[in-house]
Amino acid sequence: MRILIIEDSVRLADTIADALRDENYIVDIANDGLQGYENAASGIYDMLILDLMLPKMNGYEVLSSLRKDGNDVPVLILSARTELDDKIQGFTVGADDYVTKPFEIQELLMRIQAISRRRIHHDILRPHAGNLSFDSNTCEISNTSTGKSMKISGKEMQLCEFLLINQNQVLEKEQIATKIWGYDSNAEYNNVEVYISFLRRKFHHLQVNVTIRAVRGVGYILEVAND
Repeated sequence: MRILIIEDSVRLADTIADALRDENYIVDIANDGLQGYENAASGIYDMLILDLMLPKMNGYEVLSSLRKDGNDVPVLILSARTELDDKIQGFTVGADDYVTKPFEIQELLMRIQAISRRRIHHDILRPHAGNLSFDSNTCEISNTSTGKSMKISGKEMQLCEFLLINQNQVLEKEQIATKIWGYDSNAEYNNVEVYISFLRRKFHHLQVNVTIRAVRGVGYILEVAND
């Protein structure tokens, strides 16, 4: 699970990041609102931890802009603003949770886990396109028209889910590689091409009406095929 911390206090951001990494989360940090918005807009994150009082763009502006873009990434606001009106505004613009500073790191971890559980349940139900269905619990893809299904590998599962959630959107090769293999990996674009090929073969075997189309010089897009 990849989390982006958007927090202008370098010391606090590092403290939170260390605690999350100890729990095996992948963590990136942005120290101002604009950088945070641009990073979050890439679509590679599973959750954001968002301060409100940020330089360049405040937290409300960051979250509101993401929601207007159609980005539904879970967001936990972490702020020194404790007034009820602040919390109401945070939830109104799209926050999933709101934690006030000072806070206990263990409580923050528990809230992150709770949001993650809700998100996993939501994503298990959602990912599908045409007659292609995906179940992350069993690592299976299936043709809902024929009932035929097959197992896929862990990396194939991550790639398939990412493509399904972003269906009808062009995803850059770099964006896919970062999401599946991580910023610090040595994965090259060839990895993306190889795993796209694996999925295409399995889609063909299942005879689903879904294609992964290459966009020359950019990346890939998952679409329902025209009859």
